[in-house]
Amino acid sequence: MLAWLMEAQLRISGFSGLRNTYSESAQLISDYGHSLHSVDEAAEERFQPFAGLNGEGGEGTLIQPLRLTSLIPNGNFAQFSLWDFQLAQREGQEKRREELLEAANDAGREAMAARLREVIGCLEAFDAFVTAVNAQAGSQAPSSSNIRNTLQEIAVAIRAIGGFAEIEDAAADQASTALAESSASVAKAVRSISGEIQSREQAFEMLAAIAGYFRRYEPHSPVALSIETLVRRGRMDFAELLTELLPEMHTRNAVLTAAGIQPKPETE
Repeated sequence: MLAWLMEAQLRISGFSGLRNTYSESAQLISDYGHSLHSVDEAAEERFQPFAGLNGEGGEGTLIQPLRLTSLIPNGNFAQFSLWDFQLAQREGQEKRREELLEAANDAGREAMAARLREVIGCLEAFDAFVTAVNAQAGSQAPSSSNIRNTLQEIAVAIRAIGGFAEIEDAAADQASTALAESSASVAKAVRSISGEIQSREQAFEMLAAIAGYFRRYEPHSPVALSIETLVRRGRMDFAELLTELLPEMHTRNAVLTAAGIQPKPETE
C-alpha cells in the first residue's frame, strides 16, 4: 500500500505529496517495521514493492512519473517536465527551451524557489526513508539509486530554468553534480572493462550504467531499452526466461522436449 501511495501522491499532489509520503513511510518503518505486512513476509521479499518503484536492472514504475511531473508550480502533469528540459538541451530545440524559460519566468522567482525547496525536501525525505528501509532489510534492502538520481536531475533542471546562481541547501549542491556523476559512472564502467570483471553481477551493473547514460542523453534511442532488457533477462533463471520468450505452453514444452528436458506438468 505504501508503494502504491507514493506513486499516487506524486501524480496527484506532485513533489510535495511524494515528500510527505516518504517522510511518513520512513517513520512507519522505523517504528513498526517488523509489524508491517507486505506481499511476502520472507526477508528477501518484504520490501520488494519498493524495489519495483526504483527498478532493478532497469527503471522502476516511479521514474517515468517523476520525469513527467511539472517543473513549474501548478503546472499540468507531463507539461514543462524533466523530459521536456532534457529534450530542450538538444540541437534545434530552441523553441522548447524558450517555452520552458518563459513558463518559469511567468511563475516568478519566488514560486520557482518554492518548487526547488519541494524537490530538495523530497530528496531529504527519500534519504530518510532509505535509511529506515536499510536498517530493517540489511543486505536485502532494495536499490534506490534510480529515484535519487532522477530527483537530483529535477533539482538541476529547476535551478537551470529558474536562473538560480546559488543554492543554500546542501542537498541542492549534490543535485548540481547529478549529470556529471551519471557520465562518470559510465566512464568508470567502461574503464573497468579493460580490467578483469570480478562477478556476473558486476558485469550487469556495468551494462545498467551504460543503459542509464543512453536513457538520459538519447531518450529517443532504442539502445537503453535493449540493454536493460538484456540485463533483466540475464538475471532470470532458465524457466523464467523461457516463459517470457515462449509464452505459449505447447511450444515451450516442445522446445524442452527437443532439448531432452522433461517439461513440468500443467497445473490448474
